[in-house]
Amino acid sequence: MALLRPTFAAGAIAAVLMAPGHVPSLQAQAAPNLSGIWQRTRSVTPGPDQLPLNARGIALREAIDESLAPMYDCVPATIPHILGDPYNFSIEQRPDRVIFRFEKDAVTRTAFVNGRAATPSDYALHGYSVAKYDGNTLVVDTRFYTFDPGGLEDKPPMTPSSTQKHTIERYTRSGDTLTVDVELADPLILKAPVKFQFQFKPTKDALVEWPECDLEQARAPINYLPIDQLKYGIR
Repeated sequence: MALLRPTFAAGAIAAVLMAPGHVPSLQAQAAPNLSGIWQRTRSVTPGPDQLPLNARGIALREAIDESLAPMYDCVPATIPHILGDPYNFSIEQRPDRVIFRFEKDAVTRTAFVNGRAATPSDYALHGYSVAKYDGNTLVVDTRFYTFDPGGLEDKPPMTPSSTQKHTIERYTRSGDTLTVDVELADPLILKAPVKFQFQFKPTKDALVEWPECDLEQARAPINYLPIDQLKYGIR
């Protein structure tokens, strides 16, 4: 016996969608236009004394010195500090993902729109990112970062982030201004979350191709640091 399938007239569907109390999904709404190349104009970041470090965080900050800076081993910068560097980046919006490309360190990040939950197999330098649109704001939620010696502060005094690092980025465009608010939590290092803010304007300049990092050359600057400037005298 043939199964009977319910049918609905187009007008009936429209009536349901327009009925009071019906809330369309966020993804059905028009996404804000964030695509393009962006140039940093302003940044507000907490200073070293403003990081609410717990006892572990203080101890790790005291243990880390310039020799452990990841850049000397060709390791790229991560969120939030890559947003504060004076290099441009681009945003490409697709239906199922948002792609960020940075001049700095030739980094490419992908945030999956309505992506699956992170799993232990997703641990990576830049973590695993999912995205959603909340009104006119793009929200990027990232977990499963690897340990980063400069993950909380990448300039002396360097402060690391742990594998519990969790960032939420909010990208909001108003006219030609793109504001990025970042909240960073790390319960193994911080007593409370910290906030960063960056602002950008559109530019017609193409992204500059970042030169490939050479391991030997990247570590060379350490050899020019006076030994007494290294906490433990170890290069």
